[in-house]
Amino acid sequence: MKRSFIPVISIVLIYACHSNQPQPADSGTKKTDTAKKNYLPVADYLRAEIAAVDSFPQRIMRYSISNGKTDSGIITTQVFDQLAREFLLAELDSSYFEKKFEENSFVDQSTNLVSFTYSTKDTGNGLKRVDVLLSPGPGAERLNSIYMESITGDKDSSVIRKMSWKAGRNFRILRIIRPNKGPEITNQTILIWDNRE
Repeated sequence: MKRSFIPVISIVLIYACHSNQPQPADSGTKKTDTAKKNYLPVADYLRAEIAAVDSFPQRIMRYSISNGKTDSGIITTQVFDQLAREFLLAELDSSYFEKKFEENSFVDQSTNLVSFTYSTKDTGNGLKRVDVLLSPGPGAERLNSIYMESITGDKDSSVIRKMSWKAGRNFRILRIIRPNKGPEITNQTILIWDNRE
């Protein structure tokens, strides 16, 4: 009797061990398919900043710099919203952003800020780079700043936008217009709603 149980038990154990071993091809495929990138919600950060400016009555200064001349004045929140929309690019949609952009991050020991850089290898028009700086804090990290670069254009000219947003303080949009014929044109818009350092 004992002899007949040993081969049966051995076969069951061998089968059980082999059936529980992961299959390399299947496991790799499942891991890749279910792996989710946890990129920062850049558009949500920007929307929260815009909502914060809209919710408090404050003076918003606009500075327009073009051809070496500066024009300034106080603007309404409606004008602020219109200008701030330039930051809310369609490419920041999470599905597109996660598919087309690669993330690199590090902690800057000198500033104690956490830096996230997103870049794409796509050479066409659109968003090219996003840098986000976060200040570590208890429970959650707080937005410090966002920097973005984008390119748009057609057969006649291209426009490079370099945009920076300092959380709770100001934003800047530098536009470099490069026509196929003629000199390069540069203009800058600066909005300040809190000028504390």
